Amino acid sequence: MKIKNTYRVTNIGKNVEDLMITCLLHDVSYCTQFKTQDEWQNHGRVSSKMVREFLKSIDYPKERIQDMCFAIMIHVDLKADFEGEYNAFTLSVQEADNIDRVGAYRLYETLEAVQFNKQPIEVQIQYVDSMLQTLNEYVSYTCATKTAQALWLNRIQFQIDYFERLKDQLKISTAL
Repeated sequence: MKIKNTYRVTNIGKNVEDLMITCLLHDVSYCTQFKTQDEWQNHGRVSSKMVREFLKSIDYPKERIQDMCFAIMIHVDLKADFEGEYNAFTLSVQEADNIDRVGAYRLYETLEAVQFNKQPIEVQIQYVDSMLQTLNEYVSYTCATKTAQALWLNRIQFQIDYFERLKDQLKISTAL
């Protein structure tokens, strides 16, 4: 009886290891340059093929490779060109990627990319309003696991708070 519990616990533990490896390798196709939006959109499928070959070459257990490669394949657009199961494990890579997109560092990168600090205040306020609208829509996104949902909502709320404060400060920057 106890050995069955040990097997179940071990299987849960292996999924954590597999998930970490899968997350580490999910964007391996970025080692090539994307020339078009379509190529970028396809990077999950390309990464999946690369990872499958790598994992086979190191004799990673075949039964674990399938879910790992499926998770990588679907992390961009939930589309795959081979059969797989959409479950908490395979959806976790996409969710981790999405959670990262709404983190503090990605917020910084995004503001840098749009050269926010060089825009006129009116344009900055419009940008902030647009971000707040998008973030308020993101609140209704449902993750596959409770943990991912909590992380998602925490990061979304952080950005909403940030942009609301930024908007308030931008508005008083022009008032005397």
